[in-house]
Amino acid sequence: MLCYRDLAGNADAWRDFVTAVVERHGHQLDSIQVKRRTDAGAGIGSTTPLRVCENGWPTGPDRSEARQADVLEAVLRAVHARSDELNVTHWELFTLRDADSSNHDLFHNFGVLHHDYSRKPEFDRLVGLFKELG
Repeated sequence: MLCYRDLAGNADAWRDFVTAVVERHGHQLDSIQVKRRTDAGAGIGSTTPLRVCENGWPTGPDRSEARQADVLEAVLRAVHARSDELNVTHWELFTLRDADSSNHDLFHNFGVLHHDYSRKPEFDRLVGLFKELG
């Protein structure tokens, strides 16, 4: 199974992974169904709600704000497309605001707002997606 941590430093690999999830509605999302069947004895059946938590894509050197918007939209649409089937009840953004937009370390730039609360392109796109997808 592919883990997001394997792709964390490679923007192209992450983009390709997300594209595959969207285009195929994802074997990664399908693996949730397999996992649920495997763990049914532990009470993790199809009626157990799932939350997609701490989802994000940081900006920084070689990680544009436009790409952040594209990646988060692709992931949100893929999750939404399968939400009824997989009983996904929530999608949560990792963080609303950057910890420190001037720091080029990836972990300081996950927000859809800069640390001064000015908007990145993804902020308005997310607002539009929330309105569109409900």
